[in-house]
Amino acid sequence: MKQEEKNRKSREHILSFAFAEFAEQGYMGASINTICSAGKISKGLLYHYYTDKDALYLACVQRCVTELTEYLSAHLDAGSITPDQYFDVRLAYFGANPLHQKLFCDTVVNPPQHLREEIAACRAEFDRLNETMLAAILEKETLAEGITIHDAIRQLRVFEDFVSTCLKNAGQEARQVEEHNKLCRQTFQTMLYGLIART
Repeated sequence: MKQEEKNRKSREHILSFAFAEFAEQGYMGASINTICSAGKISKGLLYHYYTDKDALYLACVQRCVTELTEYLSAHLDAGSITPDQYFDVRLAYFGANPLHQKLFCDTVVNPPQHLREEIAACRAEFDRLNETMLAAILEKETLAEGITIHDAIRQLRVFEDFVSTCLKNAGQEARQVEEHNKLCRQTFQTMLYGLIART
């Protein structure tokens, strides 16, 4: 086996156990010792590929967001998207990848303060896609007077983060992914149709 392939497999092995640990425990609760023990990984090997806990966490976040973004890009069409389609696709992805949902939600609700800028950089492509899809939904509607699409998107993003925080604080993360997404869908639609002018 070539060294490049060995390196790739070693990184992948470390990342798979780190991903599960960070998803289940969050950044603060995650332990390098637990990752090494679960994966039978020496600390020397782990630190050879990832300089510290921060680097390992960010690698997991990047993978999580990249895979989510790729899935959404492949399954959503800005030309025909509806709020229900948007949430159906997210539900399908997170239902099949519950660890991704946990890690993604944790970066929204409880990100390590010293890594906020790095997490934002990891999310940049996802955020662009999200804004494109939200704009496509809003462009089909008449917004309330004085509210631009940019204003509406900003408010929807703040609202979505607020809902995620409330759900986590209420222990929602322990419920089934389908129930979580049902509540997110309902609150999103409440906010969305509060922005649209009544005729």
